Amino acid sequence: MKFSAISDVHVKVSGDNAENLLLSFLRHPDVQSSDVIFLLGDIFDLMIGPHSQYFARFQNYFTELKKLLENGKRICYVEGNHDFHIINLYKKFFQVHKDLDHSLFKMAPTFTYEDAGKKIFFAHGDTIELNNPSYKVFKAIVTSPPLRFYANNLMPHFLIKGVGEYSAEKSRKRNNKRYSTEADLTPVKENFRFSIETYHRRHPHDIYVLGHSHVKDYYESDNGFLYVNNGYAQHTRTFICIENGKVSFKNLD
Repeated sequence: MKFSAISDVHVKVSGDNAENLLLSFLRHPDVQSSDVIFLLGDIFDLMIGPHSQYFARFQNYFTELKKLLENGKRICYVEGNHDFHIINLYKKFFQVHKDLDHSLFKMAPTFTYEDAGKKIFFAHGDTIELNNPSYKVFKAIVTSPPLRFYANNLMPHFLIKGVGEYSAEKSRKRNNKRYSTEADLTPVKENFRFSIETYHRRHPHDIYVLGHSHVKDYYESDNGFLYVNNGYAQHTRTFICIENGKVSFKNLD
């Protein structure tokens, strides 16, 4: 089998560099020929709730998604910490496009596939990361039933759009600074390796594909597994491809 995966694209507005990168991924020959395509969270910089306005704001993305489904491609979406409480959005998508096979599109916190004698694990990565207690508190709040109810029923779209536009420029400057030197990334990389070593002891797999850290990594553990992370897609400009159990990074330029 052939799998393609990307995460942490952080599309802010239609037409920005991130959206162009996402469309390049969805149109890439290796993605088009994949059996399963994984969108592993933070595809959008701020997408919360089931608002139909997203279909117009990100029309190019939903058009490409529709084409892939029409071609029989299986798509797996893992919510991140920037795009969450969106399962009802995709229910609306399939209500609009009744001709599409909704069984081809799956949403879950994690996915596991077995292929070529290997057990492969896909997730966003935030629930696996250790030594980040403040994020755990944030995650507990945003996934709580009260906030889920608010996001799905009460949170207005104009509020999400306004917050997203306000934070877009600050986020761009912060990320450009944060990911400018390798030395700044080393502690994050080491912590994710430690986290996946810990996770592996309880949940053994042969290959782990994660995002969230924004740090690209290809880590072959002495304990016999492989951990890969595509990093912050706007900087790495790559995605992960797994074919017959072999992992590689594919360029999007």
